[in-house]
Amino acid sequence: MNTGINVDVIIVGGGLTGGTLALLLARSGLRCLLLERPGSKPGQADDPRALAITRASENILRAAGAWEYLPEDIPGRIEKMQVWDARGKGHIEFDSAELCEASLGYIIPQASLELAIQQACSNQDAIQIRQATINDLGCSTESISLCFAEQSRASASLVVGADGIRSLIRELAGIPYLRHDYDQQAVACRVKTSYAHDNTARQVFLDDGPLAFLPLAHSNECAIVWSTSPAHARLLTTMNDKAFHTQLAEAFDYRLGKIIESSERSAFPLSHAQATRYCQPRLALTGDAAHCVHPLAGQGANLGLLDSASLAEVLIGARQKVQDLGSVTVLRRYERWRKGENLFMIKLLQGFKYTFESNLDSAKFARNAGLDITNTITPLKHFMMRRASGLSGDLPLIARNPD
Repeated sequence: MNTGINVDVIIVGGGLTGGTLALLLARSGLRCLLLERPGSKPGQADDPRALAITRASENILRAAGAWEYLPEDIPGRIEKMQVWDARGKGHIEFDSAELCEASLGYIIPQASLELAIQQACSNQDAIQIRQATINDLGCSTESISLCFAEQSRASASLVVGADGIRSLIRELAGIPYLRHDYDQQAVACRVKTSYAHDNTARQVFLDDGPLAFLPLAHSNECAIVWSTSPAHARLLTTMNDKAFHTQLAEAFDYRLGKIIESSERSAFPLSHAQATRYCQPRLALTGDAAHCVHPLAGQGANLGLLDSASLAEVLIGARQKVQDLGSVTVLRRYERWRKGENLFMIKLLQGFKYTFESNLDSAKFARNAGLDITNTITPLKHFMMRRASGLSGDLPLIARNPD
């Protein structure tokens, strides 16, 4: 890295939220430095995780210029959703046709989406991509700078921490991160089933947590997210394929028939967290560096993309008004916009998790009755579908219209 790089915005973290933010800012003329950890390789093909992407997130990715880099045969379309409780008869179904929409969202392998964003960033002249080890950050009244192990530095009006749950930027800035460990792990892989998924996302609530079959582009392939206890997760990731296929199909009540094939399995610890603040002078946090949620509703990536789009809208508006991008006055607009929204989602998902995992008879009755009753109230179902798919809500402009 050359000594003395100066740009408008330094973004630490070249993943989904950081890369998207860089693209949105660069397409509006702001010069960005996108920093990645040495040796990081976004878009590794062996990553088994898949992301649920809402229609709002699709619009953000289109506006950023990343969507066009996805292969045509990659996104799996979600046209319907089915949710039920394995310990009762309660269920609820959603259908995009009821909203006169082609889909509620997409399922995209995380590696494919990261690679598309990386390719888009590489083709943007206003984005410099570097790998560097950050030693320290320093802030003055006019700029903020990062010092690197290579005895060089970079300065900007603003540094954005988009470097995940274990954010170094958040740590260097001294921002507390209130984290709660669920004592659960999510086992992820991809499977081929004997029955076609019909573009339907399915989720069942089991004793230890939810199990989701998410439709990939091929009609008989699904991404699996099985949230369970750490001991069960270890068992699932170490047992042979035949035993895993049998246990997975049985847990899912053979809704998609037998499991024919599966990819490598990985397990990831689950928690929820919220930074006490999203900004301070010349510094802002986005995505998992600012918050994280339970994956049971597939909202984690979408919240991060909404952070990126909201922060980009605030910064581009500030530049048009010739305001300092790193001023607290500007950055607080972003924090007020996103912090409450993210906290609401954290609490909502936390409530769902504990309600559906409770073994109390009253909780079992309440959740099964709630699913059935909600399934019969069409206006409520439509409201839930529109909010969950990003078709309504307090959204950034480009989340509503990528043009």
